[in-house]
Amino acid sequence: MRSLLVSLVLVAAFPLHVHARGSTTTFLWAPSDHGAEERSIRALVEDATSAWNAGDAAGYAARFAADATFTSITGVSSSGHRAFEAFHEKLLKTMYRGSRLKQTIREIRFVSKDVAVVDIDTELVNFSAVPAGVKPWPDGVLRTRLQEVLVKVVNAWWIAGYHDVDAKVLDSQS
Repeated sequence: MRSLLVSLVLVAAFPLHVHARGSTTTFLWAPSDHGAEERSIRALVEDATSAWNAGDAAGYAARFAADATFTSITGVSSSGHRAFEAFHEKLLKTMYRGSRLKQTIREIRFVSKDVAVVDIDTELVNFSAVPAGVKPWPDGVLRTRLQEVLVKVVNAWWIAGYHDVDAKVLDSQS
């Protein structure tokens, strides 16, 4: 009886962690229907990619929460939906006009039933310039590591945090 009680306390005190070999989804908290949640998150990322490739800053910012925070690849940080959209509108009208974005989800981690951390590898091509201090790879592709914190509100996932860093070229790759 005591061991059962200890087991129940441990299960209640520590979140569930499941990570299948080769899986891109980690559950620190097991959602009731993780397949549907993962599909919703993947659709959010696909929609943002499509909007970027259409030069649509409003579409790219569509799921960015009103009070969300973001940090760009140059370390510029701000908060709020309007600031995020305006920042990306400027980029899409200038140095990234006509660029093509590819986003590949590296991992989705559910930390609770309504919070997920999404790690994304991005590749950008067809840009006319890059921000100061940022260097494309030798193949001309600008690569970043994007981490988004998503929060589920009223059955929809929203970006609450957005942190983008440029992926550095290792000496062996240059």
